[in-house]
Amino acid sequence: MKLLSYVTTLLATLLFVILFFEKSLGLNVAIYGVSTLILLVVFKTSFFKALLPKVVGSGLLLTSIMYYLYASPFTLFMVIVSFALLIGLHTVVPIRNVLYAIPSAFANYFASFGDFVKSLKFRKVSGRGLRLSKMMRIIFLPIFIILLFLALYSMGSTYFSDAVGRVLDVIADIVSIFTKYINIVAIFVAIVGFFFGVIHSLQLRSSSFSRLDAEHQDFLTRTKEKIRRSFRNLDLQIEYKSGVFQLSSLCVLLIGLLYLEISNVWIGFQWEGELLKELVHEGTYILIVAIIISMGLTIYYFRKNLNFYKGNKSLKTIAYIWIALNGFLVVSVGIRTMYYIQYFGLAYKRIGVLFFLILCIIGLVSLAYKITDKRSTYYLVRVNALAAYSTLIAICLVNWDSMIAQYNFSHYKTAFIHLPFMSSLSDKALPYLSLTDEQIAEIESKQVEQIPFAREGYFDEVEYQTKIQVRIHTFQERTVDRHWLESVWAEDRAYQKLQSKE
Repeated sequence: MKLLSYVTTLLATLLFVILFFEKSLGLNVAIYGVSTLILLVVFKTSFFKALLPKVVGSGLLLTSIMYYLYASPFTLFMVIVSFALLIGLHTVVPIRNVLYAIPSAFANYFASFGDFVKSLKFRKVSGRGLRLSKMMRIIFLPIFIILLFLALYSMGSTYFSDAVGRVLDVIADIVSIFTKYINIVAIFVAIVGFFFGVIHSLQLRSSSFSRLDAEHQDFLTRTKEKIRRSFRNLDLQIEYKSGVFQLSSLCVLLIGLLYLEISNVWIGFQWEGELLKELVHEGTYILIVAIIISMGLTIYYFRKNLNFYKGNKSLKTIAYIWIALNGFLVVSVGIRTMYYIQYFGLAYKRIGVLFFLILCIIGLVSLAYKITDKRSTYYLVRVNALAAYSTLIAICLVNWDSMIAQYNFSHYKTAFIHLPFMSSLSDKALPYLSLTDEQIAEIESKQVEQIPFAREGYFDEVEYQTKIQVRIHTFQERTVDRHWLESVWAEDRAYQKLQSKE
């Protein structure tokens, strides 16, 4: 098994060099991601028996393919995150909470080098083995000490320093001879490939994070405290009354806020040309923080024995009302964001806010379920962490740059177009960013007519057409010359559309 993991790691390293040496990222990311997953499934079948490795493995598969399709930097980030999580999940006791896999990934990553070293043995003719790890201790420690004293002697004596300098010049000449035949960049790429490939040498191992994860349960259990029963009940009664008063008061406040939100934002909102900064940027973020604090407050009251208190029916009812009201607050924040999109177009942060609101809804639903089914806080964190990871993967499934470009320019009659942002969108969106003089004249006339702060000549002012034409020319030249492993489906499609326009 050790020999197999050793060979697989070397093959993965070789594949990495073939795919990425002197090549930009594209199809090669998908090939490497899919190949990595296939090797893990074939040689580590037991690893994928648990739920979380299946989910993360599917995440790596999807993001790798999506990177070939759309080449989003965020998608590449999620590829690396999924890869790292797979390293963190290499534990004897399966991890159920994705958050525990994150710190476990750091510990397991360095352990993977140890597992790779253990797969190597240098044997003498007599059959006695000398492990590579022992050789490293024998060689590298003395080398480090020698280099330390070389530095000290060089700093203490200019004669010694000059002599060392002459020796280093000779070594540099020798190295330059070798570099004529050895590609340093290829060696660097191979080292990077090895850093990824060691995942195949990593064995399932005991982890403090997996043990910590195993100690937590999804269901709450009633804990007995070493105090007199009457005092224990009194403490619960006090906490119960505190919870009823606290949540009831907050419900009244939130009802008042929602009344104002519904009357002023849901129904009575009229845009008069203002920038909506206070309504969306400041107001939205503050309300999101309020929702998160509200969830934390509910978790606090239902964290322990109050879940088992016989007279807690009223508190549960108030908590459900509180959760439902926060759900309406989430909807109100969503409406604010939609107004912003309606009058100022799509942008990354606005899309991000909408996805975050989806996670808030999931969090509120899971919180209600926690109260109903007496689930633990660990369950709540586990479910929402998995939901967050799945949502981040879902974000990678859409070509956002092209969607933003199409949406914003198709809504020029009602929404202000921020040209510096539009001209910064990726090459995938170039066919939708390229505009004729007639289209620009039409857009400017409608913008000036509908948007109070829009002005004639905005396109010329920011040199929009010049920037886009330069980008198109550079993009077309690069696309023609690139290797097939560098291809990106959305960019190939954009290239074809640009060619058809000419």
